[in-house]
Amino acid sequence: MVGRLFSKTYVTLNISAGDIRAFSVRAGRVKNWGSTPLAPGLVKDGLILQPQAVGEAIRLLFRSMKIPKQRVIASVTGMSFTYRVLSMPQVESDHLEEAIYRGAKREMPLPVEELYLSWQATEERNGEQDFFVMGVPRNLVNAVVETLSVAGIKPYIMDLKPLALARASGKSNAVVVAMEPDCFDIVLMVNGNTEVMHSVTPKGNGATIQEHVRQLADELSRTVKYYNSGHLESPLSVDTPLLLTGQLAVDTATSQLVQSETEYPVKPLVPPLDFQSDLPVALYAANMGLALRKTGDTNGFRDVQLNILAGTYPAKRLQVPYRHILAYLALAVIGGLLIPFFQMKSEAAAETIRLESEKDIRTQELFLAQRAYTSAVADAAEIDAAVAEAEAALEALRQEYQVALNTGESFADSLALVTETLPSLTYFTSIEMDTTKIYVEGTVDNPFIILGYIDALNANQVTEARIVEISEWADGEGLTSIYFAIEVTR
Repeated sequence: MVGRLFSKTYVTLNISAGDIRAFSVRAGRVKNWGSTPLAPGLVKDGLILQPQAVGEAIRLLFRSMKIPKQRVIASVTGMSFTYRVLSMPQVESDHLEEAIYRGAKREMPLPVEELYLSWQATEERNGEQDFFVMGVPRNLVNAVVETLSVAGIKPYIMDLKPLALARASGKSNAVVVAMEPDCFDIVLMVNGNTEVMHSVTPKGNGATIQEHVRQLADELSRTVKYYNSGHLESPLSVDTPLLLTGQLAVDTATSQLVQSETEYPVKPLVPPLDFQSDLPVALYAANMGLALRKTGDTNGFRDVQLNILAGTYPAKRLQVPYRHILAYLALAVIGGLLIPFFQMKSEAAAETIRLESEKDIRTQELFLAQRAYTSAVADAAEIDAAVAEAEAALEALRQEYQVALNTGESFADSLALVTETLPSLTYFTSIEMDTTKIYVEGTVDNPFIILGYIDALNANQVTEARIVEISEWADGEGLTSIYFAIEVTR
């Protein structure tokens, strides 16, 4: 089974408020990855507000990366969700859906009628079966399906990003943190189980990285306290590694800040995949976790593999009195007459979305054009400053040249002063001179030769020489020589 899975190419896709990240994997090896930015306002709090614009961006990204649109596994950063572990007695499969529905309705804080429910059996003990049950708001899922349709992608699998991050950790005990500009995800895995998943919206765009780290540390502390309150006999160990991912965590300085704010050792996340060393794992950790659904590589981690797109909820059975049938038929006829109007309304709504998406694109283009203009103005100012500096340097050269003409100084004579007494095996690297001084730099094998050179220069009554610097110098092949600098005053 694993061999057949490895022979296929899978594409993973993560959508956030700021960008779209995708890559492809085949036979357990990452083949290609890439991303594209999104204009502000297209996605917010895990809800795709403009499926048309986001779907078009996905389509262009897939085309530029030359990756297939089959077997696409998707997730959305910041998507709301709720989950519970339900323990139920063994029930027949025909009644399982109804039993889970009732348990979710009793335990979950959101109305289950507004959620897509999906579940997976986990542990079995003492005649009872545990189920990991997750609910995701239907409007969020429907927006993803519409977006994929615009991109020409047939819905295949949709996963929850925190579950993908847990899978990507490759560990049975870890704290995984994803620091994205639009969402912080915190996932606790203990003894191979995903125990806690918590998402929080970070502070606004004006917040500094220090403020983001402090907010993350506070949320992490609360999350751990929540877990420990239910596990007093075995709290989370302080040796548990904290695996830091996300766009805000790419800079190594962020890791150092996080380490200073938490007691858990900050470590790099290394997913159990075969990938190139230049792949930015912190950015593509969620994508890699999505891909690991198909590798069968768990490393002792009890994976939860739910497909949100397959989520459902039991439909309520309606018993319609016979006397109401004619009324319903009449309503059906009226509805049929109104269908053209509804179609017109739907087309108008679609056109509105298209125009709004085009407006967002044009706004982004205008922003880029304004930024390019500002950059060009700054470049022009830098060029003017460079020209002024060059003109000042030219004027200084003109003045030095005029001084030389006025004094009748012969540079050939000055050069002769320092070259005629030059010892053998001594080499000049530079000579600078003005009307009163000569500055000489060079190399020699023996520092005592320099002392003899100084004596020879001072023997000339028109000059006074002194050593400015002597140091040992090594070239790229390991050979050493003596560097010297001498100032001669006339």
